[in-house]
Amino acid sequence: MKLDTFFAREAFINSEFSSLQREVLVELFGHGQIRNFRTEEFVYLQEDEPSCVYFVFSGHIRLSYLLEDGTPILFSVLPPGESFGELGVFDGEGHAEMATAIGDSSVLAIPQTALFGLFEHYGELEKVLGRTVARRYRSYMHLSRILGLKSLAGRLSQCLVRLADVLGDRVEYNGREVLQIGPYLTQTDLGLMARGARGNVNRTLKAWEAEGWIAMDHRRILILERNSLENAAFTDDY
Repeated sequence: MKLDTFFAREAFINSEFSSLQREVLVELFGHGQIRNFRTEEFVYLQEDEPSCVYFVFSGHIRLSYLLEDGTPILFSVLPPGESFGELGVFDGEGHAEMATAIGDSSVLAIPQTALFGLFEHYGELEKVLGRTVARRYRSYMHLSRILGLKSLAGRLSQCLVRLADVLGDRVEYNGREVLQIGPYLTQTDLGLMARGARGNVNRTLKAWEAEGWIAMDHRRILILERNSLENAAFTDDY
């Protein structure tokens, strides 16, 4: 895949790295190596020693972590163009999460030694990494607030909106453009993100579909009434 195609991807355009000059990006990605992963294969495990910063090249990467009691929490699904693994590289501690491939996926792995070497020539690169870490930290805090909501409907609604924004995948439905969450994300995944059993997640989704807030089509979830979903955080109707 050409770098021009990679640079043009919406997820990358929205990242802090997109603010770098092209020559810096070419130098940065020139140190990268493509690594391929099969579905459910780990890119790295929680607390593994960090060695690289990664960019999703194709497919999707699931970021999750284990609580002290062993409960898994899914906090993000990353589309092509998004970076991950920055926290561990930035502070030198073990990875704060685990990264898993959803379907056959590939990532561009940039060694931290190469990254740190580039800091000496491109000071703005270190600033971008710091802003990226700050964004990731904010996403953790956002998820913590979501998990603190009382009802499953509240947690699930906020997770759906959050996922749709991160994935940025739009399709035409009944004459208008809507955000969708693709079929690669299962209702079990949604349960891990919203802290709910799969059966309860399914019942809640069907209730929202009946209300016209979402549509479920070939395992995709289409966001039709975003405001209604956002307001579901303040009601226990479902």
